[in-house]
Amino acid sequence: MQKNFRLTKSSDFADIRRNGKRWSNSDLILIVRHTDLEVSTTPRFGLVVSKKVGNAVIRNKCKRRMREATRHLNIKGGNDLVFIARSSIASKTHSEITKSMSELLSRAKII
Repeated sequence: MQKNFRLTKSSDFADIRRNGKRWSNSDLILIVRHTDLEVSTTPRFGLVVSKKVGNAVIRNKCKRRMREATRHLNIKGGNDLVFIARSSIASKTHSEITKSMSELLSRAKII
């Protein structure tokens, strides 16, 4: 995922948490905020994996899998998305994470 597609500022994360809509399943929480930008812009992503998931190696492994899953999903532009991992995600495979993310995105009507 390129850097311009990432959410990096803590103020962006806080704003999305405050003003976004939420969907969740057993592995992930999705928070979406529609931006005022035109539809053709690319979506921006933020990934949150807390210490409850595991040590640094496991957290980074989960983030890499989540980042790769976002590359394969056809997501509408003009949205800021934050995925928050739950502790059960550490034992999931790449395909299960992709399926979980696509389920949340379809429920949010972003795919």
